[in-house]
Amino acid sequence: MTQAVRGVRFLSMLLLGSILVTRPGLLQAQVNTDELGKGQAPVEFFNYEGPVTRIDSRAQIRGIGYTLGTAVRSGVTRSGSESRYFVIHGAAAPEGTRLDADIFGLGSGVGVDHIRNLRLIVQGYLEGAYQYSAQDANLLAQYITIYNAVYRGNWAYFNGIYKRTVLSYLSPDKAGLSLRFSEWPGKTLILIPLGIGTAGSLSAIDTTSISDSTVLGELRKEGDLSMDQRRDMVEFKEREAEEAEQEALRQQQALAEEEARLAAERAALEAEQERIAQEQAQAEAAAAQGQLSPEAAARAAQELAAQEAAARKREQELAEQEAALAEQREQAERLEAFAEQKRDEAQQDRETIAGDQQERMDGEVLPVQADGAQEAAAAEDDGGDTADGADGAEEATAGEDTGDDATDGAGGAEEAATGEDDGGDAADGAEEAAAGEDDDDAADGETGDAEETGEESGAEDDPAAESAKEAGGEESAEADQMEQALTAVENAQVPGIVGMVITGSGASFGTIIKLNPASGRELKRTELDTINIRTVVLVDTQIIAVAKLDGLRLVAIDPDTLELAHQGEDTIHPDSLLWVNGTDIYGIIVSEGNCYLARFDTALIRQAQSELTIHPYGTLIFQENMLVTQSADGTAVILDPVDLTQGR
Repeated sequence: MTQAVRGVRFLSMLLLGSILVTRPGLLQAQVNTDELGKGQAPVEFFNYEGPVTRIDSRAQIRGIGYTLGTAVRSGVTRSGSESRYFVIHGAAAPEGTRLDADIFGLGSGVGVDHIRNLRLIVQGYLEGAYQYSAQDANLLAQYITIYNAVYRGNWAYFNGIYKRTVLSYLSPDKAGLSLRFSEWPGKTLILIPLGIGTAGSLSAIDTTSISDSTVLGELRKEGDLSMDQRRDMVEFKEREAEEAEQEALRQQQALAEEEARLAAERAALEAEQERIAQEQAQAEAAAAQGQLSPEAAARAAQELAAQEAAARKREQELAEQEAALAEQREQAERLEAFAEQKRDEAQQDRETIAGDQQERMDGEVLPVQADGAQEAAAAEDDGGDTADGADGAEEATAGEDTGDDATDGAGGAEEAATGEDDGGDAADGAEEAAAGEDDDDAADGETGDAEETGEESGAEDDPAAESAKEAGGEESAEADQMEQALTAVENAQVPGIVGMVITGSGASFGTIIKLNPASGRELKRTELDTINIRTVVLVDTQIIAVAKLDGLRLVAIDPDTLELAHQGEDTIHPDSLLWVNGTDIYGIIVSEGNCYLARFDTALIRQAQSELTIHPYGTLIFQENMLVTQSADGTAVILDPVDLTQGR
């Protein structure tokens, strides 16, 4: 009996209520198998393989990086402990084409010893610091670790590409990432090259560097030529280009409006200066002819001199604004050039992929072994876990698993203090499937992690994989039934975790969804699709965000039903984020054309508003019962976090 058939029959029994899951949390324990085989490094990392004495959840591991990332996003330049995990934000004034970089350090006391977990930490950092989606951060983390392994200790390269500020934090013996986990603690400074974008932009990280020809050369050494990772990066760069082009267009439109306004003001100023000159001439003539008394002539001259001074000051202001427009015009042009560069890179990469694919189909690149199709169809992993899983499925008895690896199923990609789980993850999944547990993720060698995560496995480009796919065609109907049954079980039994989906290109508006934490499957979504997902926060069992309703408003979403619970009355600025301090919610509101900081309660009722006008791009830091933000001119100011009055 095939594993697919067993899975269908088991799920059918679940739906009928004939079998109950008797071990609470086991479905959640399968969370950690969904990414185990995905995107393993083309360079071979030597990970810890041995007994596990401590297991942390994926959320805990990701949280290491996420916490450091949010600290950097709040404005600090250094965060963490040098004995464990730390980050340095190495940004400086322009130096030609040299790059800024974040330096992610592994101190001597770190316990991470598997590349999967290190990538999860880096992924969390990218999510926290630059607000990348989990999927994009995962892709970038793969490339960043490969990039750092490729250039490990290459001081000539680092010296040629990074700014002096970045180099001052590095040393040749620590720069980059060793292939051996034993050389990570205290000897690792991972470079994350920074791009032209800020947090929330796809271009916050420089993808040109981390996917250069040297890195791609390593990717192409894999048996499958790393087709999936390369396609994902091509699509990422195409989205980068689209985002940059849209931003350039927005800036150009704003420039046109500002140029028209300044032109009108300059015309009015020139008319004013001409009037002043005429009145001065008339006053001088009248005084010469005795038509004005000396006192009246003096007063007229004084008034006209004051008007002339005001006109000169306004002329200077206009000149400064016009100069600023010139800089903004150059920025828009740079964005257009950047968009074109990314399109060119993506096109070149697509052509290379197409060439590799054709050569592979012709049998000219890295011949695939007879069983290679099965390996391609299943998710790749480090240690042959899927094969082990098949054996484990036969060995397990009903209602049981093999014992010591059951815990590993909950932490297949998790950090252990003395070791990582690298050998039993897929095996556990298969054992649980045979034991009467739902594990579509890694239980059978035919589906694998790639199907679970919704990503292409790359098998469609491999003739051998196609043959394997045709051979398994007789089970496709049963697999479809299995998929439907799994969805039904998930919707009925899994509480789900909150996620966000962007529904439009070039903007951050989207919708809120709930995901099965084990499989990543979408369980439900809210009908509201105009939520600014960059503003989503969780406060006191509610999902709070900014959404476009009759204007931009605060909204509260019920986390269970994902229905709109209530909305606020105040207009939120389009560029405002939301900040949470306890159960207080802070945002930038717009009133009579000015921006103010406001504090709201969980009912979204405004409790306080600053008298001071706030910069629309300002941020908040809470320190020692004080709140630090930026006034309208960009100056740092201290406010009372309760009544929002200016402290000092």
